[in-house]
Amino acid sequence: MKNAILLYGRFSETIDGVPVVDIPECNPNNENNWMGWTKKQLEKKGYLVTCPIVPKVWEAPYSEWKKVIDEAGVDEETVLVGLSAGAASCVRYIIEKQKIIKKLILIAPARHAAADHPPATKDVYDFVITPDIQKNIKDSTTIFVSNDDWAGILDAVKVYEKELGAKVIRFEDRGHFSFLIKRFPELLEEILK
Repeated sequence: MKNAILLYGRFSETIDGVPVVDIPECNPNNENNWMGWTKKQLEKKGYLVTCPIVPKVWEAPYSEWKKVIDEAGVDEETVLVGLSAGAASCVRYIIEKQKIIKKLILIAPARHAAADHPPATKDVYDFVITPDIQKNIKDSTTIFVSNDDWAGILDAVKVYEKELGAKVIRFEDRGHFSFLIKRFPELLEEILK
């Protein structure tokens, strides 16, 4: 069965005291943001789609990210999509688990923790990309990035592009691909290719 896992990135646990995943626009399964919209469109095409919730995502170590990816069920027909820290978690997961997947898509991928990240979260980025990772990705690796994102993300894209042999699709005005963006047809098209 066609399978897609869409993993969001790290964000504050609460906004004005409300858990972020309880704010409809911030829940990755809500079709009013680009991730939930993509999920709904893929389900119409017969995909099994999971947008897992990482508990306490702001302070979550890699083990929590790994757990939700494991629970989503990765196999050779999986398209694995990760945003920011979620992208780093996807790459580390493929390397450590030696999973074969159909396609890898990274969106504004992070490669290093920001200075304000809790110390326990830095292990998300603690991996070495080995040349043999490309054999675990059957079809292709694509990176979406916006030129108005943070400098650290733009630097990370260069690293991932080189080390994963990835195709890069650039935008000028998407920032860090927040959930304020309602639709992401370019992502849907890339998953369906």
